[in-house]
Amino acid sequence: MAAIIAPTDDMEMEKIAEDELSKLQRQFRVMEIDRANVLSSVQPTLRMQKNIINTLNGELEKIMMELKFTKSTSNVLEGAKSREKLISLLKDHEKFAAEVKDHRETIRELDFLLKQVQKEIKALRSKGTGFEIAYANALNSQTLISQLENRLDTAMKKFNTVNSENYSMRLEIDRLLRDRQFFNTLWKNQLKRLMDGKAMIIELLEQAISTYDQREEWCSKLDALKEKAAIDYRKHCLEVRELQRQLDHSLKLEEFLRTKGTVRLTAADAKAEAKKLEQQEEEMRVYNNYVNILDAIREFAGEEDVDKLIQEFTRREEENYALFNYINEVCTELKNLSDNVKMLKVNIEEENAKHQAKLYKQQDSIESLRSTLEEKRLATASARATCERSSQVLAMLLQQIHALAVSSDCDSLPLLKLLGKPSEINVTNARLYIKSVEKKILEIVDVIKLDEAIQRQLESKERTPPSSRRRRARAREAAPSHA
Repeated sequence: MAAIIAPTDDMEMEKIAEDELSKLQRQFRVMEIDRANVLSSVQPTLRMQKNIINTLNGELEKIMMELKFTKSTSNVLEGAKSREKLISLLKDHEKFAAEVKDHRETIRELDFLLKQVQKEIKALRSKGTGFEIAYANALNSQTLISQLENRLDTAMKKFNTVNSENYSMRLEIDRLLRDRQFFNTLWKNQLKRLMDGKAMIIELLEQAISTYDQREEWCSKLDALKEKAAIDYRKHCLEVRELQRQLDHSLKLEEFLRTKGTVRLTAADAKAEAKKLEQQEEEMRVYNNYVNILDAIREFAGEEDVDKLIQEFTRREEENYALFNYINEVCTELKNLSDNVKMLKVNIEEENAKHQAKLYKQQDSIESLRSTLEEKRLATASARATCERSSQVLAMLLQQIHALAVSSDCDSLPLLKLLGKPSEINVTNARLYIKSVEKKILEIVDVIKLDEAIQRQLESKERTPPSSRRRRARAREAAPSHA
């Protein structure tokens, strides 16, 4: 009896396995059809998203390349050179502007002195003094005027040269300022694009994180459903086995009672009857199995209508397949984003290294500039000391010239007093003092020459004096000798 029961169990299990296999094959075909439909409907959206991602990656690469070019060593060095050149040009401009201002003041004072000299010449001419004095004054005035005109011409030439140089420097400074403004504009645009790219990357990362969280949640739900399905399957298998055991027991009892209650048949009839009964039992078993499976499905789904069960099953399969595809796409996108993040980290490390190198170079340049500044300060201090010594010597010379002019009672000093000018001597009116002293010396020399000429003339007239005059002269000569 046990030998008969064992083969039937194996056959039933094989039949159940074949039914399950055919069912799974049908489900697989349906899923393949649904997969093809979903792919055909989702393909344009995926293609559009891939194009957008490729475009954003291209823009990101361009931004990083432009940022590398902007922060390259050559551009940094060129900017430093331009800044140093601009600083030196500004210093030269300030120095030349100060020189131009000094020259303008000197020219203004010279013009004023020239006008005063012309007025003095007119006043002297109106006085109508002696011919020789007027001629000497006119000659001296012409000499002074020619000298002042030459100085004025030289100062005007220098002033024009400085003005032309200042004009070229102003043009160069304007050009450099325009270049700096253009560079600042480009720099701001690049920074704006970089910040927009960073914001887009952060948004993509947030979307990826949320998608990954959803994927984890769906995976946990899917695992829970799998566990529930496995538990239901085990329960169903136990119930089927219990029902099969009860059915086998009933069939065996029926067969035993039928055998006992009927006439014994021949061996062939018994064999045919047993085969027929076995086929009926097999069909009944298969039918009961299908009925039990259908009841279990109805109980699990909570729906009695078979068409609605089929529709719900199809819908669930489509949803599961769509979720599966979406999870695969999200995983692919996460992988791409992780690769992009790694690449960005590498780029950030490179930029940090370049920034550190730039800082080291700037520190070296700052040290060199500090040493140069100390040298320039020392040179400036020595030049200032020399300038102070020269100023002291010049002040002493000017005081001596002023004392000499005052002691010689020059004609130009009262003129300066009448003009309201202070009597102190300075660099601008020192030449006037010197000219006054020189003119005074020439006048004294002319007076001495005139006296000598008159004396010679008198001596020539008195070479043959009378006897009384000779006696008086001898008496005068003898008187001092006795004294």
